[in-house]
Amino acid sequence: MSKGKAVCIDYGKKRIGVATGVLDMKMAFPREVFENKGIEKVVSRVIELVSELNATIVVIGYPLSMNDGQKNIMMSEVEKLSETLKNALPKEIEVVLFDERLTSFEAQNVFKDVREKGIVPRGTADDAYAAQITLQRYFDRL
Repeated sequence: MSKGKAVCIDYGKKRIGVATGVLDMKMAFPREVFENKGIEKVVSRVIELVSELNATIVVIGYPLSMNDGQKNIMMSEVEKLSETLKNALPKEIEVVLFDERLTSFEAQNVFKDVREKGIVPRGTADDAYAAQITLQRYFDRL
């Protein structure tokens, strides 16, 4: 898949970070952060974004374990989100899981100085930038 737009989700128990991008340009941009108020509301918002952007793919950050790939609770939650989205979106919209290890840490480091100056509240932008990092890595692997 090399044309169209992408939506990327950085799933968290409290907040969902969103990034968007253009497949043929292979460029990702932070979009928004919204509260996680349950899988139904998350799926509903992702469907709205896909429709609004006419996206052809949804990339979901997959929180692989740093310990020999052992399954963790977040992996299970993300897998459930992925399956729910696959069933809710039109079949032509691809839904893929992509390794997101260390993206939140990287995003926190990017915003460390900005947060210390009080320009951006802690956590506000981190999730959207973590999604951007995940999506950019996905593009780089294409």
